[in-house]
Amino acid sequence: MNRTIWHTAFTILLAGVALAQSPQIIGYYPSWKWGWRGDVMTPEKIPFQKLTMINYAFFYPLSDGSLVGRDTAGDRRILKGEWGQSEDRHQPRTGLVTLAHRYGVKVLLSIGGWEDSSNFPDVAASEAKRARFARSCIEKIQEYDLDGIDIDWEYPGYAPHNGKAQDRENFTHLLRATRDALSEHGQRIGRKLLLTAALPAAATILANYDVARVTDLLDLFNVMTYDLSGTWDTLSGHNAPLFAPTDLDTLRNVDAAFRLYTVTYGVPAAKVCIGIPFYGHSFARCEGVYQPHAGPDTTHIPPNGCFYSDIVREIGNFRRSWDERAKVPFLVNQEWKTFVSYDDEESVGLKADYALEHKAGGVIVWEITGDFLPGGGTPLLDVISEKLGRPVGK
Repeated sequence: MNRTIWHTAFTILLAGVALAQSPQIIGYYPSWKWGWRGDVMTPEKIPFQKLTMINYAFFYPLSDGSLVGRDTAGDRRILKGEWGQSEDRHQPRTGLVTLAHRYGVKVLLSIGGWEDSSNFPDVAASEAKRARFARSCIEKIQEYDLDGIDIDWEYPGYAPHNGKAQDRENFTHLLRATRDALSEHGQRIGRKLLLTAALPAAATILANYDVARVTDLLDLFNVMTYDLSGTWDTLSGHNAPLFAPTDLDTLRNVDAAFRLYTVTYGVPAAKVCIGIPFYGHSFARCEGVYQPHAGPDTTHIPPNGCFYSDIVREIGNFRRSWDERAKVPFLVNQEWKTFVSYDDEESVGLKADYALEHKAGGVIVWEITGDFLPGGGTPLLDVISEKLGRPVGK
């Protein structure tokens, strides 16, 4: 092996070792929120010192396998800081990627999402389209100076998103094509490019993945341990319980999902990141957990989401209680007959502790604008960063 190739390989190896040794704090950043609300966390407001990685969400595959962003103009503004001549001159001119790299934070492109996963089955089924998908990943990495790709296909085999039985095999093929392209390009540029995936918490959905075969292809398994209960259920429930709340509901919790991956499927714990939501769910005409309800409360809680920043504004109107078994809080307003399942500083701290105690790869956050308060505070992220070794202000 000549000296140049040896040095490149050694550099990539060291990058992989560093990734394995450090608990990851991965924040998903929603591309569409830049123009949605005036106090949104724009790139210059992101507390990069509290993160190790940002997954920029979302791009998605077209039917031919090529990639586009949900907001093509916004993507260039946010990622590269490029604004048109006629646009607001008061907006920041430094892109998210440049700012992140100044802090040693990696930026990955997250592809898919709940609303944009319907083209994955056909793309993954075709060798030519898989190749186009992989090439498009490299093109986006080159265009935006990214550090890797996060696949968020929700979900292989899920019929409403055009899923089919062959998705289980084809998901592996898609990852292999992407992994090979990333490895080849990484060798050329002398740094490791990451491949991660957002994955389900439920065993029934995970059965549509060939976990044994994809373990070597993925650097991290980003497990979406949230939305474990919601207004789609007959009874109210906890959004993201750490442990089983009752003896009758033992599968929908963070601990069960982590053990599903690491014990049942044998995925190394250091590759598994648990999900922490910066949002909750409200339930109308409901006065407690495991009670009937009338859907979300859109009268007292903003209809566009029940994010922590929204909950904080209304929290004085509620009585906070703690579920000692599930290790999560909940809110009740008996006059409004509103129940809110959410996470606060105490519960996210326990989830970060869990990640440390079980030597997990770290945590993912959906999503990092969720606890961004009007004064610039990020109380949930502060707790996580302190617990996982990135003390605030350091």
